[in-house]
Amino acid sequence: MAEREERLTRELDSSHQHRALLYWAIYQEMSQELGAAKAEAILSRAIERRGQEAGAQLFGKLVAPTPGDVAKAFLAVSPAGGTLWPHDVKRHASGAVTINVHRCPLKEAWTEAGLDDKALATMCRIAGRFDNGCFGESGVAFDAKTWRPGHEGCCNLILGTP
Repeated sequence: MAEREERLTRELDSSHQHRALLYWAIYQEMSQELGAAKAEAILSRAIERRGQEAGAQLFGKLVAPTPGDVAKAFLAVSPAGGTLWPHDVKRHASGAVTINVHRCPLKEAWTEAGLDDKALATMCRIAGRFDNGCFGESGVAFDAKTWRPGHEGCCNLILGTP
Protein backbone atom coordinates (compact mmCIF):
# COMPACT_ATOMS: atom_id res chain seq x y z
CA MET A 1 0.00 0.00 0.00
CA ALA A 2 2.83 2.43 0.78
CA GLU A 3 4.26 1.96 -2.73
CA ARG A 4 0.89 2.80 -4.29
CA GLU A 5 0.52 5.85 -2.05
CA GLU A 6 3.99 7.10 -3.03
CA ARG A 7 3.20 6.60 -6.73
CA LEU A 8 -0.10 8.48 -6.42
CA THR A 9 1.63 11.32 -4.57
CA ARG A 10 4.25 11.58 -7.34
CA GLU A 11 1.48 11.59 -9.97
CA LEU A 12 -0.44 14.27 -8.09
CA ASP A 13 2.70 16.38 -7.77
CA SER A 14 3.31 15.98 -11.49
CA SER A 15 -0.26 17.02 -12.33
CA HIS A 16 0.20 20.22 -10.32
CA GLN A 17 3.44 20.91 -12.17
CA HIS A 18 1.66 20.40 -15.49
CA ARG A 19 -1.05 22.83 -14.36
CA ALA A 20 1.68 25.38 -13.61
CA LEU A 21 3.11 25.02 -17.10
CA LEU A 22 -0.39 25.40 -18.57
CA TYR A 23 -0.84 28.66 -16.61
CA TRP A 24 2.52 29.84 -17.99
CA ALA A 25 1.60 28.95 -21.59
CA ILE A 26 -1.77 30.70 -21.31
CA TYR A 27 -0.14 33.76 -19.74
CA GLN A 28 2.49 33.94 -22.50
CA GLU A 29 -0.12 33.72 -25.27
CA MET A 30 -2.37 36.29 -23.63
CA SER A 31 0.60 38.61 -23.02
CA GLN A 32 1.50 38.55 -26.70
CA GLU A 33 -2.08 39.41 -27.69
CA LEU A 34 -3.13 41.75 -24.88
CA GLY A 35 -0.01 42.86 -23.03
CA ALA A 36 1.37 41.55 -19.74
CA ALA A 37 -0.80 43.64 -17.41
CA LYS A 38 -4.08 42.69 -19.07
CA ALA A 39 -3.05 39.03 -19.32
CA GLU A 40 -2.24 38.96 -15.61
CA ALA A 41 -5.53 40.64 -14.71
CA ILE A 42 -7.68 38.27 -16.78
CA LEU A 43 -5.91 35.08 -15.75
CA SER A 44 -5.93 36.20 -12.10
CA ARG A 45 -9.69 36.82 -12.16
CA ALA A 46 -10.38 33.40 -13.68
CA ILE A 47 -8.20 31.61 -11.13
CA GLU A 48 -9.72 33.59 -8.26
CA ARG A 49 -13.22 32.66 -9.44
CA ARG A 50 -12.26 28.98 -9.34
CA GLY A 51 -10.91 29.55 -5.83
CA GLN A 52 -14.25 31.05 -4.78
CA GLU A 53 -16.04 27.93 -6.00
CA ALA A 54 -13.66 25.70 -4.06
CA GLY A 55 -13.88 27.90 -0.96
CA ALA A 56 -17.67 27.84 -0.97
CA GLN A 57 -17.54 24.04 -0.90
CA LEU A 58 -14.77 23.85 1.68
CA PHE A 59 -15.93 26.52 4.11
CA GLY A 60 -19.65 26.74 3.36
CA LYS A 61 -20.66 24.53 6.26
CA LEU A 62 -18.62 26.33 8.91
CA VAL A 63 -20.85 28.18 11.35
CA ALA A 64 -19.28 31.37 12.78
CA PRO A 65 -15.81 30.39 11.54
CA THR A 66 -12.67 31.49 13.33
CA PRO A 67 -9.23 31.66 11.73
CA GLY A 68 -8.40 28.43 13.58
CA ASP A 69 -11.49 26.68 12.17
CA VAL A 70 -10.64 27.80 8.65
CA ALA A 71 -7.01 26.71 8.95
CA LYS A 72 -8.09 23.32 10.30
CA ALA A 73 -10.59 22.78 7.46
CA PHE A 74 -8.04 23.85 4.85
CA LEU A 75 -5.20 21.72 6.18
CA ALA A 76 -7.49 18.70 6.56
CA VAL A 77 -7.87 18.55 2.77
CA SER A 78 -4.24 19.27 1.91
CA PRO A 79 -3.30 16.61 -0.68
CA ALA A 80 -1.06 13.73 0.35
CA GLY A 81 -1.26 14.70 4.00
CA GLY A 82 0.37 18.07 3.33
CA THR A 83 3.49 16.61 1.72
CA LEU A 84 3.01 18.46 -1.59
CA TRP A 85 2.89 21.78 0.22
CA PRO A 86 5.00 21.36 3.36
CA HIS A 87 4.17 24.12 5.79
CA ASP A 88 4.30 25.31 9.35
CA VAL A 89 1.46 26.93 11.24
CA LYS A 90 1.82 29.88 13.57
CA ARG A 91 -1.05 30.70 15.91
CA HIS A 92 -1.10 34.30 17.11
CA ALA A 93 -2.36 35.53 20.48
CA SER A 94 -5.04 37.48 18.58
CA GLY A 95 -6.52 34.21 17.28
CA ALA A 96 -5.07 34.75 13.81
CA VAL A 97 -3.26 31.91 12.07
CA THR A 98 -0.38 32.12 9.60
CA ILE A 99 0.35 29.18 7.33
CA ASN A 100 3.88 29.44 5.92
CA VAL A 101 4.20 27.24 2.84
CA HIS A 102 7.74 26.04 2.20
CA ARG A 103 7.36 24.22 -1.12
CA CYS A 104 4.98 24.50 -4.04
CA PRO A 105 4.94 22.18 -7.07
CA LEU A 106 3.78 25.07 -9.27
CA LYS A 107 6.71 27.27 -8.28
CA GLU A 108 9.09 24.34 -8.77
CA ALA A 109 7.76 23.75 -12.29
CA TRP A 110 8.24 27.40 -13.22
CA THR A 111 11.74 27.43 -11.74
CA GLU A 112 12.67 24.26 -13.65
CA ALA A 113 11.24 25.84 -16.83
CA GLY A 114 13.78 28.65 -16.40
CA LEU A 115 11.53 31.59 -15.48
CA ASP A 116 13.50 34.54 -14.16
CA ASP A 117 12.61 36.09 -10.79
CA LYS A 118 10.26 38.68 -12.30
CA ALA A 119 8.27 36.09 -14.28
CA LEU A 120 8.30 33.70 -11.32
CA ALA A 121 6.89 36.38 -9.00
CA THR A 122 4.21 37.20 -11.59
CA MET A 123 3.12 33.59 -11.91
CA CYS A 124 3.07 33.13 -8.13
CA ARG A 125 0.86 36.24 -7.84
CA ILE A 126 -1.48 34.90 -10.51
CA ALA A 127 -1.72 31.39 -9.05
CA GLY A 128 -2.03 32.83 -5.55
CA ARG A 129 -5.32 34.43 -6.53
CA PHE A 130 -6.85 30.97 -6.07
CA ASP A 131 -6.17 31.41 -2.35
CA ASN A 132 -7.74 34.87 -2.37
CA GLY A 133 -10.90 33.41 -3.85
CA CYS A 134 -10.90 30.32 -1.67
CA PHE A 135 -10.24 32.01 1.66
CA GLY A 136 -12.43 34.95 0.67
CA GLU A 137 -15.33 32.52 1.01
CA SER A 138 -14.29 31.52 4.54
CA GLY A 139 -15.82 34.42 6.42
CA VAL A 140 -12.54 35.45 8.08
CA ALA A 141 -10.07 38.17 7.12
CA PHE A 142 -7.41 36.89 4.73
CA ASP A 143 -4.13 38.14 3.34
CA ALA A 144 -1.60 36.30 1.19
CA LYS A 145 2.02 37.11 0.58
CA THR A 146 3.12 35.20 -2.49
CA TRP A 147 6.75 34.43 -3.31
CA ARG A 148 8.92 37.35 -4.37
CA PRO A 149 12.67 37.66 -4.98
CA GLY A 150 14.62 37.32 -1.75
CA HIS A 151 11.79 35.45 -0.01
CA GLU A 152 12.45 31.95 1.33
CA GLY A 153 10.04 29.13 0.63
CA CYS A 154 6.78 29.93 -1.04
CA CYS A 155 3.78 31.88 0.24
CA ASN A 156 2.36 32.98 3.56
CA LEU A 157 -1.37 32.65 4.13
CA ILE A 158 -2.67 34.84 6.94
CA LEU A 159 -6.10 34.11 8.41
CA GLY A 160 -7.50 36.81 10.70
CA THR A 161 -5.55 39.81 11.95
CA PRO A 162 -2.23 38.95 13.67
